[in-house]
Order: sequence, then structure tokens, then C-alpha cells
Amino acid sequence: MTVKRVLPLMLLLVGIKCWGQACNYTVAPILDFGAMVGLPTTQIDVSANITVQCPALGSLLLRRVCISLPIGSGGISLSDRRMISGGYDLQYQLFRNAARTQVWGDVPGGQQLTLDFTVLGGTQVTTVYGRIFAGQTGKPVGLYQSILNGIEVREGLTLESCSSISSVYILPDSMTSQLQIEPNCTISASPLDFGSVTSIGQTDASSNLSVTCTLNGAYSISLDGGNNGDMNNRKMQLGADTIDYQLYQDAARTQIWGDTAGSTVSSTGNGNTQSLTVYGRVPIQGAKPTGTYQDTITATVTY
Repeated sequence: MTVKRVLPLMLLLVGIKCWGQACNYTVAPILDFGAMVGLPTTQIDVSANITVQCPALGSLLLRRVCISLPIGSGGISLSDRRMISGGYDLQYQLFRNAARTQVWGDVPGGQQLTLDFTVLGGTQVTTVYGRIFAGQTGKPVGLYQSILNGIEVREGLTLESCSSISSVYILPDSMTSQLQIEPNCTISASPLDFGSVTSIGQTDASSNLSVTCTLNGAYSISLDGGNNGDMNNRKMQLGADTIDYQLYQDAARTQIWGDTAGSTVSSTGNGNTQSLTVYGRVPIQGAKPTGTYQDTITATVTY
């Protein structure tokens, strides 16, 4: 007699949660703070968007998305983000809320942005709030930038905390924070006084122009022809009477300081007040009626 024993074979299918990146992310390429003329910096607030589009899960589960923003190029830490231009940096920060009280950082620091989606999925637009801090000085002109490469996203279930989600992805897109600092100048002048004379012999005097321009900002200063309108034939006046005089760039008084090409004075700002000397000369000329002779010169700084 043959006895057959039948051993039932039990097949067990174990459900394994296997995630691939399911959501699509659109990152605004530029967080543009615009252009600022001169320093110190003023507070500037701007924003840009990250759009997240997630499909339906096909189950009763809910999806959680966690987004981290990196320090960015030039930054010291997540709490000290900086934009750079050459060897200079400018402090700024990125926030999760419009009041700009919650820094947008990463999951380990608990500063990520968290989005929850229903079983139907959908699209959510989240805003990156940026701020340039006021009162920063000593920065040269130029384009300041911080490139945020390596934006991290985590996709899991709403039952999971962001730190426990193991599905971690680095987005290929980056966001660049930027600010353009434009040059700015202010100028002031002191009177040029040739003093009192009893006869008109050659008389020299000098005065100063004070110029304050943004660091590394190029500028030029012109002096017009005064009331006579001719820089090559300047005159001080007393009624119908005049006294010839001239203004120069150099102490030897060989280079006229005027307002035409080649006769202006050019330099570069250092962020502080710079003093430029105006050299004046009254040449020998005939006798004139007594009194005070004057002319008004307009100094113009171009930057």
C-alpha cells in the first residue's frame, strides 16, 4: 500500500513599501532682490515659489513631503546665509513664513517645510520668503549671488515624521538668490578764495571737493565754465567788470579741470570720503575796479 502525504504549500505575499520619487517639483530659478543704489543696505523682502505636484496614491494613505533648503554658496551656516561677489559677502536669509520668523533649513535641524497631500494628490505652491538685512556697509558694486544646489525632498506617509522618512531625493534644479549693488556718489565743495589784493599779480589758491562713492565704483568729476560758460575762459565778475582766472587738476597748474572729454578727473570709490584738490590761479592782468569778484562753478560727479 502506498501512502501519500500531501504537504500544503503556503504562499505568502508580503506587501513591501517601495517608493520612487512620485511628485514633480518646479523650483523658481531666481530669487531676485533687484538692484540697490549705494549703501548702507536697506531691508529688502522678496519671494519665489516652489511648486509640488503629487499624483493620487490609490489607497487610503496620505502622502507627506518634506523640503529642505541648503546653506547656499557663500553661506556660513543655515542661520547665516550669504551672497558673494568676488571676495565680499552680503548677509541674507530664507524663511518658511511671510513674517520671516521661521528660517527655512533642513530636516536634521527641524527647519524643513512640510506638505501633506490627500489620497487624491494635487498641486501645492509653497513660497520661499527672502530678506536682505539692513545696515550693511563696505560692500563694493557688483552682482551678489548665492546658488542653492542640492535642494532635498523626502516623500513618505503622513504617519511618518520627516526625520524617519527614508525616501530622500536631491532635486536637479537650483535656486539662485541675487542682489545687484549699483554705484552711488555724493559730493560737496569748499569755496576757493583768492584773498584780497591791491594789484592783480599772479595769485594761486586751492580748495577741496569731498566725494563719497560706493566701494569700487568708478566716477568722474567735471567743473563747468561758470557764469561765463566757457571752461577755457573763466571769469569772476563784479557788475560789468571781470577778472580772468583758471582751475586746474594739478599743483603745477598745467591741466585745466573742465567738463569736456579729457579735462575731467576720474577715480574709483573706496566707500569713504575722498578729498580732491582744485588748484586755482589768477594770472597777471590790468587794474580793475575795487570790490569782490565772484564766479559760481558747478561740480558734477558722474558714476
